[in-house]
Amino acid sequence: MADLETCYAWVVDEPTLDEPREAFAVAVERTDPDRAEFIRVQLAMARARAAWADSYPLSLRSAALTERHHQRWAQPVRQLVAGYQFLRGFVDLVTMDAGIFLAFSADLYRRAPVLHLDLTGVRDVADELFDDPQLERIVSLSLRGCALGDHGVALLARSPYLRRLEWLDLSDNGIGEEGLDALAASTSLPRLGYVRLAGNAIDDPTPAHADEYDATSEVGRALQDRYGPRDWLEAQARWRWPPDRDAVRRPAAW
Repeated sequence: MADLETCYAWVVDEPTLDEPREAFAVAVERTDPDRAEFIRVQLAMARARAAWADSYPLSLRSAALTERHHQRWAQPVRQLVAGYQFLRGFVDLVTMDAGIFLAFSADLYRRAPVLHLDLTGVRDVADELFDDPQLERIVSLSLRGCALGDHGVALLARSPYLRRLEWLDLSDNGIGEEGLDALAASTSLPRLGYVRLAGNAIDDPTPAHADEYDATSEVGRALQDRYGPRDWLEAQARWRWPPDRDAVRRPAAW
């Protein structure tokens, strides 16, 4: 049986894979059975989310274990971040200042398999941030209330390091038509499937939601006529709104 240190290194080196997490659960089961159970419960939850299936009973057990143990299990990153969330059994989502991320992202990635970021204080470091290769692994990104404006959104849209990004929150950023146009014109965001644009200078052009994600806006249609298909502007049936940060894309069999 592999030792815990070796298993943990495998988890952080391969953050998208389930196999290292399953191996860590096996390795830790004798000394910390709650940890092993938590990893398995959260992996099952993630698979349910990816299949757009119900995971409510699992979520209750996950919440109970998180409340009891989260500070201990998040110990490797607690001094670096302002907040954190467990996904798939480990700290996958962190909240932190963008300047701190720029200074310590390499260390952060050695400590936890982070795939999801909530950043604050972005405006003053936007040029450096969106030119940082450390963004390459990020799947979801919240920049809510960062006062990016059109210029900041254009920097994001041109970044060569966000090609894995699927989920993006740009709410409350003072974005106007120029910023929206830059985002829609971008060819650097091929996996982007959801964008939140509430509270900006433009009306939110993303599809309206009723019982399902079911109505492409006129602005969204016009932008796609100009720049080609954009998943985040096109109506798609969804059972959950907004989509989970790690389950944006529609299951093939759905």
